[in-house]
Amino acid sequence: MIVGSFYALTDGFTLEAPGYASGIPDESYCINSRKEVQDIVIEIIVTSGIIDRKKLFKPLKVPKVWFWRSNPLRIFQLQGDDYQEVHASKFFPHLDKASLLRYISHPDQYDAVNEFIDVIRHSMGNC
Repeated sequence: MIVGSFYALTDGFTLEAPGYASGIPDESYCINSRKEVQDIVIEIIVTSGIIDRKKLFKPLKVPKVWFWRSNPLRIFQLQGDDYQEVHASKFFPHLDKASLLRYISHPDQYDAVNEFIDVIRHSMGNC
């Protein structure tokens, strides 16, 4: 469930592990409680770099990595020792990616967040 759950935005932490490259995700969140390793990291891809960003998160075993580039939103889940692309997040199994993408590209962030929350509440029957 999205509305009513706890989401901690964790700004500016560096993902690093001995022997691996390090990096700072664009956004990262802990679901329901703060944790040493975030549940979800979100990367906004502006250029087609040569670094496989999933490799930055693998040593710390971040459960979910989301990549957004223009319109496609790709969700990867750590399965064993590697990330596999999945169609839905285990944290947000009913999240409509098309709806989310509509609000990501909204010209006003404040309005986008409020409208998105309203849509979620109505879809859950919590008017």
